[in-house]
Amino acid sequence: MDVNTMLFQKSDEWIVQRVLEGEKEMMRILVERHRPFVLTCICRTVKDRHLAEDIVQEVFVKAYRALHTYRGDAKFTTWLYRLTCNQMIDSLRKQRRGGRLEQIEYNHTELLTDGWSNEPEEYVVKQEHCEEVRRTLKQLPDKYRSVMELYHMRQQSYAEIAEKLHMPVRTVETRLYRAKMLFKNAWTQAQTLKAGIT
Repeated sequence: MDVNTMLFQKSDEWIVQRVLEGEKEMMRILVERHRPFVLTCICRTVKDRHLAEDIVQEVFVKAYRALHTYRGDAKFTTWLYRLTCNQMIDSLRKQRRGGRLEQIEYNHTELLTDGWSNEPEEYVVKQEHCEEVRRTLKQLPDKYRSVMELYHMRQQSYAEIAEKLHMPVRTVETRLYRAKMLFKNAWTQAQTLKAGIT
């Protein structure tokens, strides 16, 4: 068994410790091991392949710089997933300011929970329901669906939505809150019917 094979059989935690002790070249193993997972997570939201690849690179640069913050109290993939989500959000905000958001899909995890899942497995499962999310959104009245689309799909701020729809910011906040409630109710009903529960 060669050295590379032996190293790839080591745990993430073992490799992290080696990197923190100064063996910087060991970071390559973490990158090669987890790059497909990170890219898959990003591509579920970002449909522009070049942008997704750029975010992957940024994720691992940030992971290397923040490696000392990994405490080992959760799986390394969980820590890396959270970092990936944060980096993706940052990158998409920059793209929004630059007006390049055509390739971004709905993130229905955010619609349902106002945040990201804690576990990679949960995110993957939820992303499988994207079509159901789109159908649920179509059930909303136009005035509520429009603010949901602008806020979640186009990543626009309350102020930007207010300007676009010619209404006060306070009205945007109220409509978005109401839209989320309607969405959650419609989603719950749809899932209940799907499960055959009466």
